[in-house]
Amino acid sequence: RQARHDTFGQMGRSMVEMLGVLAIMGIVGMVGVKMYNMAMNKHRANELIYEAQKRATMVAMQITAGNENLSVAEFPNPAGYTFGVENNPNNANQFNITIMGVGMDVCEHMKTAVGPATPIRVISEFCDKITFNKDLSTTAYASDYDMNKTACNAAGYTWCTKGNNGKASKCSESTDCCKGVTYNTQCMTCAPATGALASKANTTPCDFDGDGINDSYCNAGICVSPNVTAGAICTSNADCGGVGSGYYCSITYTANNLAISSFNTTSTACYKDLTGTCSVITENARHTTEEWALLMKAGFKSTFAKGPYLSWWAAKNWCEAQGKHLIDVSEMDCHRASDNTIIQAGQTGGQCCKSGQSCLQQDWNTRLWDGKNVLQGQGAEVAKFNDKIIALRKVYGINNFWMASSCYNNSDNSCYACYAGARMGNIGPRSREGAYNALCE
Repeated sequence: RQARHDTFGQMGRSMVEMLGVLAIMGIVGMVGVKMYNMAMNKHRANELIYEAQKRATMVAMQITAGNENLSVAEFPNPAGYTFGVENNPNNANQFNITIMGVGMDVCEHMKTAVGPATPIRVISEFCDKITFNKDLSTTAYASDYDMNKTACNAAGYTWCTKGNNGKASKCSESTDCCKGVTYNTQCMTCAPATGALASKANTTPCDFDGDGINDSYCNAGICVSPNVTAGAICTSNADCGGVGSGYYCSITYTANNLAISSFNTTSTACYKDLTGTCSVITENARHTTEEWALLMKAGFKSTFAKGPYLSWWAAKNWCEAQGKHLIDVSEMDCHRASDNTIIQAGQTGGQCCKSGQSCLQQDWNTRLWDGKNVLQGQGAEVAKFNDKIIALRKVYGINNFWMASSCYNNSDNSCYACYAGARMGNIGPRSREGAYNALCE
């Protein structure tokens, strides 16, 4: 006869068993997703290495033919990435294939392509540069070990912690880490063992006028005019010795300097009675050879200098006291996405696009960048922006920079000056008493 089940008997699986099965399925699923992602990252890495090697072969042929204008433009860019080429600023025997938009998960797989017998000599920390010898040989150079102290020393070279122009580490063929480092020898010292720079004491005598006789003293690493008193009240650079004195008039602002009832976009006489103090022009921002090459490639001039955080008037004076000028907004060559016109002085600003490109109008900072590095797969979107704004972001991160130009109207005494924003990829307005970096040429 048919079996009868007890009222309190159990049939099927218990709740604990079911939960156990679900947990195991979840773990298996997570492992599967992780393995899939790893496989995809490895595949992307292999594809990018292949694309880089194709371009390297073409570049090597261009070099052999004596072509100085290296280009990889004939190759289409993979989706989400942008390739380029440059001479290696650290080694005249090498060139770099550049890539924008490589993520770290992909990057780690790419680095496995480097070895002593491979034509790829170096892959940079964030995989934005792949270095080849110009003849595609496997010859090793000291610069191949710039990212690896142990390998540098093992190869018989010298590891210089500040040998890259006093700012970053470098593997050097010379035992003197100061070789190639530029600095003011009168008022600064360089440590041969490291390349590190330091200012001499402010009581150190120096030759200000270059006649071979010490007639002044060092101050903050430079030889300053003996005829200027640091901290003296000023209204212009003329009060601080003018161009070449080593001083500039650092204008400061208080509420008493506002000439109108409140800030607005139409006033052409916004400020009054501005004064400051004669301040030492501390050394310009120091750049590595890679950073300098990036800035020059983007179109900045050899007279380029980046200064400290200052008010607009102080930034203007800081540049002019060195025989330079704040960069005009039109020199940034930023095009609006809406009508492809160059952003000019007296206007409100906008995104800083390349000519003919409709660059992303929002989320430049969070969607496209992680600090100074382009996020994975976003290289093609970043490449729609102007080369200068990209270079500023890569070298300085999220800083903003004063322009010479006024925003909203063309008066130098309007309430707002324009700035170039590496933070948001734009040109924008800011009241002049705010603090941004000086940007000079």
